[in-house]
Amino acid sequence: MRPVRGVVVVANDRLARRPGDYERFVEAFTYNDGCVFADAKQRSDLYSEDVESMGLFGAVISRMEVRKMQRRMRSSHQARALQGKAVGGPRPFGWKEDRITLDQEEAALLRQAARDFAAGTSLYGIVMDWKRRGIKTPRGNDWQARTLRAALVKPRMCGYRELRGELVRAADGDPVIGEWQPVLTPAEWLAVCEVVDGRKGHTVKRGGAVGAPLPQDYREHRYLLTGVLRCGRPVEGGGVCNALLRTKKTKDGKRHIYFCPGRDVGGCGGVGRRGDLVDFAISELMLDQMELAQYMDADDAPEWTKEQELTDTEEQLEELTRQWRARKISNSLYFGNAAALEGDIARLRAEKNRITGRAERQRVSRATDIKEVRRRWYLTEEEGGLPLSRKRAHVREMLHAVIVHPAGRGRAAFNPDLLEPVWVE
Repeated sequence: MRPVRGVVVVANDRLARRPGDYERFVEAFTYNDGCVFADAKQRSDLYSEDVESMGLFGAVISRMEVRKMQRRMRSSHQARALQGKAVGGPRPFGWKEDRITLDQEEAALLRQAARDFAAGTSLYGIVMDWKRRGIKTPRGNDWQARTLRAALVKPRMCGYRELRGELVRAADGDPVIGEWQPVLTPAEWLAVCEVVDGRKGHTVKRGGAVGAPLPQDYREHRYLLTGVLRCGRPVEGGGVCNALLRTKKTKDGKRHIYFCPGRDVGGCGGVGRRGDLVDFAISELMLDQMELAQYMDADDAPEWTKEQELTDTEEQLEELTRQWRARKISNSLYFGNAAALEGDIARLRAEKNRITGRAERQRVSRATDIKEVRRRWYLTEEEGGLPLSRKRAHVREMLHAVIVHPAGRGRAAFNPDLLEPVWVE
């Protein structure tokens, strides 16, 4: 009994979808004599030029069929997106198995997470709280900061339909509303997106626009004022050291110290303070300032004033498209002007989303009970106190920096007057 040298396939059109692939297969197959080729219907002699030509023609037909299927799939996806139909796949957290009806318990968790994140709580702090409470993803895994961020920034959260990473828009330019129940309002979702965009590095967005710079303190910190305190020791030639203070533990490990690093790493090594005393002094200044100013004046909320400009630009593009479809203008004129108008529309929409999100964040901040903030400020998280990330969010919103001036030689008593806050105007 001799072994068979050859290839058996279910069907010819399953062997190769592209002519180039079929040619390479035949070349490799016919390199040696005596090989057998067969499909479910019959045996074929690939050494014959006529059979090879027929196979090549079949590959071309198969490729055409694949392209037709792809076009039908894209058209189907586009049509479903314009109708606001839900997509398949695993159940998204916050919804039931039908992907339309809200799971009220999970939706409440997402809603609170979005509000906390917009108010300044870190994603890491939120997922750590969820882990302590035993909250899992729909697949039974622990939540991670990146998976929670991905969930919160999805347009599905506020009922918008997404396709290939972009919002699906109706003919009037407004986002298509999906058939599922939303977890957030569009303003709340934009507030989350505004925070996420603000924490990204120098990203390049569509159209080549550079995104917002990465904030200096985007990581999770262990102390209240790291990245905020700066050395105020005078240096030769005028001015002050201005190096960021670092932290270290005392020998007994009970307290932390803010200190200026040595000259070899950009500091002067001439300033140091007990961390708990500095934290308390600056916290009291901030809390007093919050109560005095009611934390934020409602008149300071940003307003977007270019709604009419956006409407006019969208109408220009619609009119240009109508004239092109009626063959009243040439292709070169249409595509040359359409690209510029689409760029203006994208820029205006991004600006609108950014300002709307910022206004929503300020609304959340104004609704904050300052007395409740003061009460929870000095409690531990186990006692219901504010998470460190929330406290640091207040610090970032109120302070550019705190300059720590030298206290002189020896062990002088702590003097809060040597702390110079630089307030955000």
